[in-house]
Amino acid sequence: MRIRPAAFGDLPALQDVERAAGAPFRDLGMPEIADDEPPALDTLEHFRRAGRCWVAADERDRPAAYLIAEPVDGALHVEQVSVHPRAAGRGVGRSLISRAAAHARAEGLAALTLTTFAEVPWNAPYYARLGFRTLAESDLTPGLRRIRAEESGHGLDRWPRVCMRLDLREDGAAPTGPPRVTIRAAHERDFPGFLGLAAQVEQWFGPMVEEAGFHDAVRAHISRSMALVAVSSGPDLLGGLLFGAEPPAHHVHWLVVSQRARGTGVGRALMAEATRRWVRGPGHLEVVTFGADHPGAAVSGARVFYERLGFTPAEATGPGPEGGSRQVFRRTVG
Repeated sequence: MRIRPAAFGDLPALQDVERAAGAPFRDLGMPEIADDEPPALDTLEHFRRAGRCWVAADERDRPAAYLIAEPVDGALHVEQVSVHPRAAGRGVGRSLISRAAAHARAEGLAALTLTTFAEVPWNAPYYARLGFRTLAESDLTPGLRRIRAEESGHGLDRWPRVCMRLDLREDGAAPTGPPRVTIRAAHERDFPGFLGLAAQVEQWFGPMVEEAGFHDAVRAHISRSMALVAVSSGPDLLGGLLFGAEPPAHHVHWLVVSQRARGTGVGRALMAEATRRWVRGPGHLEVVTFGADHPGAAVSGARVFYERLGFTPAEATGPGPEGGSRQVFRRTVG
């Protein structure tokens, strides 16, 4: 993706991006957000003419994401950043934030600020991974208080919202890009790493770390060369995947991304490598994930993640070990 200033002819496409980016909110029980109208063309043109509207353009130079911002109390306030689901998980949002940070430094502004939903996986938790911190009410500037009051007047406070701030480094550096990630076959030495990943999601999936059955499953997948891991420069795994193939059916048995790596494209990279190695069409690829009423569906973002990869919800299946609902998601391949 190429980050560039928006052109006048891009503006209708930015509205389309906004509508598509809003659709996943419906799965979180937030249909009002999903149905909210995108910024008007004259509003987008205001930001464009001010030089504070950037797009991420695909290989055909079509906008797949955009960011608009305005100065507020000595910081550059990110008014909106939206990524089309087809471009999600590729670091596009991070790149747009980096471009905004570079602009802020060039204008002598000390920070980036934004307001966002506190509990939506691709909102506040994502920005926290980019280095933003949540501001206490006492830390809000007059401009941020005005923005929050306007949001409240539009009904956005039906769901928890926060103000966040990213202080820019004195040397002018923008937020760094995602770490270099390697996807490789898992080895026996990675077994403790799988347990570490499991410990981060037991509240959603049920007991695993102390379960002999889970230990056996991980080791069996490793021995059959049907397990992948995502690694970087640190000692901990960024993600892990267990796979099974009985053509024409292919199954994602287990996929977990570490808390610190969520929203950086690790899950997408694991799925891409699994597909490259083991999926042969024609056939289908399926995974069992949370039912729509499961608390983990919203918090983990799992259903949205698979839908962005082209999966569609199918039949319900038996409950998970913790007693919560489960549903099959399926994608045709080949």
